[in-house]
Amino acid sequence: MSKNPRWTVGAQLSTSHSPHNLIRVGDMLEVIDRVRAEITLDLLVVGAREEPDVFRAMTGPGRPVAEVFLWYNLLSDIDGMDETDLVVDWRGERSRGWGGWAEKGGEVSETFRFVCPNNPAARAKTLACLGELLARYPFTGVFLDKLRFPSPANGLDEVRSCFCDHCRDAAKASGLDLDAVVRMFVDRTVVVDVPAGADRTGSAWLVALAHANPLLERFLRFRMDSITGLVGEAAAVAARLGRSVALDLFSPGLAALVGQDYRALARHAAWAKPMTYRVALGPAGLRLEIPALIEGVARMGGIDASRVADWAAHHVAGFDGETLGLTRAAAVPLSLIQAEIAAAVATMAPTSVYFGLELVRHPGVIDITPTDVRDMVQAGRAANAAGLVISWDLLHAPADGMHALAEAV
Repeated sequence: MSKNPRWTVGAQLSTSHSPHNLIRVGDMLEVIDRVRAEITLDLLVVGAREEPDVFRAMTGPGRPVAEVFLWYNLLSDIDGMDETDLVVDWRGERSRGWGGWAEKGGEVSETFRFVCPNNPAARAKTLACLGELLARYPFTGVFLDKLRFPSPANGLDEVRSCFCDHCRDAAKASGLDLDAVVRMFVDRTVVVDVPAGADRTGSAWLVALAHANPLLERFLRFRMDSITGLVGEAAAVAARLGRSVALDLFSPGLAALVGQDYRALARHAAWAKPMTYRVALGPAGLRLEIPALIEGVARMGGIDASRVADWAAHHVAGFDGETLGLTRAAAVPLSLIQAEIAAAVATMAPTSVYFGLELVRHPGVIDITPTDVRDMVQAGRAANAAGLVISWDLLHAPADGMHALAEAV
């Protein structure tokens, strides 16, 4: 049992990070049993690729954990995804996705190509599939992942999405001219010389930039409203079937950049998991996303990345002159991670926040050590998180890391 009964411990069990022929129900149940022998699991998140045998075993009468959520990708790699569904960046190009494991084929079925939340066809496809899966299997609820626009990992051009005809129509209806937004990017007229406010937590840095650039502020708000609107529709689908909703969110410091409004989204969620990943070299991992953003801004402005990092040191809580170097070399400093978890807890309240604990071994992407686990648990406790979710796949969780977690909680 957990030494702190107030903490909830969950885990993600992926059907998308291993080849289809290696996804076996017996193996998964055995892994869950091994984990439960060391630590109490309060909830399980299973998906995202539909595996009928797995889904039935995890949600049926003999389910291994009482609360089991469907892991569902809302806006990426959706069922029946078509090129015309994809977001369009400010240059008029469709989403190309992330060039990491997305191009390796077979082993990992994730491309990180994103569809547009304002595209009626894409919305209809993802909401219909969600409803069908929830009707087919008795999950406790749905864990919505990839409820966002592309992130810096996909490149700064894709971050500046979406400019498809559907977004142009929706923006126009709200009084926003997306052609003017494109001109702002072309002419590089964004004011960046903004004072650091007293609050530097979460996306405060982006809020400060937005306040100094009204057109940018309206563009960011349009994107966040677009995501929140779709999440509201997904929550309604779940509610009609008597299911709850949980959210997989970008870490607060980058959330608004990808269209996530924590406060607005909290109204639709029973709980949320910020992806406070400090080691992983993959999308949503801050070790990849932070340098990608800084380097992208530096290239866009024709300046050295050190100048962008210096700006961040004056505007972002937990960021200092050594953060970029330490992040590139090994991991995001714990001071920044703790600040991020604390920001998530404060912003989502009273919705429970279970921080994402990296606990996976995946060659070339991540190799978590027992020390990493203990450090993250300590940071989560200091930030007053209500619990943690073992991320992102029990099938690839190293035994020594699991032992460390059992001892730490």
